[in-house]
Amino acid sequence: MFSIFRSKKRKAHKDASLEDIKKLHPICSLTPQHQVLLSAKSKTISFKKGTLITQAGTSDDFQYYLLAGKVKLKALDGKQKVISADSEAALHPIANLQPRRYAVTAKSMVSILVIKRSVLSDYFDQAKEILSPEKNSSTAAPILSTTPLDAAVRAVLDHFEDDVSSGRFVLPSIPEVASQIVEILDDPDVNAAKISRKVSLDPAIAIKLVSAANSPLFKGVREINSCEEAIVRLGLKTTRDLIKIFAVRDLYQSNTSEIQKRLRSHWNVSKQVAAIAFILSKLNRATNPNEALLAGAVHNIGVVPSLLYAEQMPEVLERYELSIDEFVNKTKTEMGVFMLKHWQWPDHLIDVVSHAENWAYQSQNLHIDMTDIVIVANAHLNILRKFLSCPPLPKIHSFSKLSVKLNLTPEKSIRILVNARKEIQSVASTIAFPS
Repeated sequence: MFSIFRSKKRKAHKDASLEDIKKLHPICSLTPQHQVLLSAKSKTISFKKGTLITQAGTSDDFQYYLLAGKVKLKALDGKQKVISADSEAALHPIANLQPRRYAVTAKSMVSILVIKRSVLSDYFDQAKEILSPEKNSSTAAPILSTTPLDAAVRAVLDHFEDDVSSGRFVLPSIPEVASQIVEILDDPDVNAAKISRKVSLDPAIAIKLVSAANSPLFKGVREINSCEEAIVRLGLKTTRDLIKIFAVRDLYQSNTSEIQKRLRSHWNVSKQVAAIAFILSKLNRATNPNEALLAGAVHNIGVVPSLLYAEQMPEVLERYELSIDEFVNKTKTEMGVFMLKHWQWPDHLIDVVSHAENWAYQSQNLHIDMTDIVIVANAHLNILRKFLSCPPLPKIHSFSKLSVKLNLTPEKSIRILVNARKEIQSVASTIAFPS
């Protein structure tokens, strides 16, 4: 198993103790049974001072943990750091990213726990399968249990949950006034005047609603100048959906230029998916276009907590050698679901976030739901922008459902959207950031 070490100077190795295994991340989140099995399949190897343990730029199937002594990590650019066995960093894999970004050298006599990555991955998949339904549905359950991720990302998600529960990282939240307005709008006895009075507590929301009412998407024969008139023109349900969209959009903000650039880029994608979902929903007629607009705008919301966590806790990503974009791409779905559950938003929007990029998604319902609409909208944007991240439309189950009902072919659906590009631009501009 560990023939990779035959040429290195070392003392005889021995099996790692179960106590060594239990305290390590992300192994500590495995079931006790899997921890016992992993202990039997792991080895502890001792290296003399000065021994090169791993070389930068190489790839292999091993994961290393420092149990005793100190090691020096040296990157290809010359950057160096030292990790001691008594530090928190030693509870996590060393130089874990493949190919390895650091050469690891024993700075003293060291003991290294060596585990096969493939074995660890198999155990995580097995552990995920045997979780009880109650544990899977609990909001307190680890978000890392929802998708098989590599060990480094699992470990960072462990940190994320700990930081949220301890208050070290605060999840983004919808502004209080916006939340109150949305709550009032669910009251069957509410009217435009009552909502307008509540909106007056936040002039920024009033300005957004008036602007939306005068946009090409909702524009009437005359210009609207008051919030109450805007609400009457938009209607209560559309007002509610737009307030949610604007509240979500305003979360895409950061004081760090690097993070802000990424947030705006992600919102630009979200608004395009939302606009295409709006058009597809109009074609379908059985779904509400404005609800589709909200679903499309929310589908990628997980990038917000992912990017803000990367901004506020850079040392966590650095520990596991994860780039920001790599981290966001691998965690945005889990974090988006986690945040919408925290907000107690409706299940159908949580379902959208869960499956927006799941091309194999098949709902339990025969009718076209909002998740189907967003998946197809997302796929069309990939095609129109010539991305390569989705399969051909006929292989996407949600598109098949839509094509049967609307008698669509891939060519016809693309042609419809190309012909509707002005309307798509109009819809997208309604929910865009002010220029």
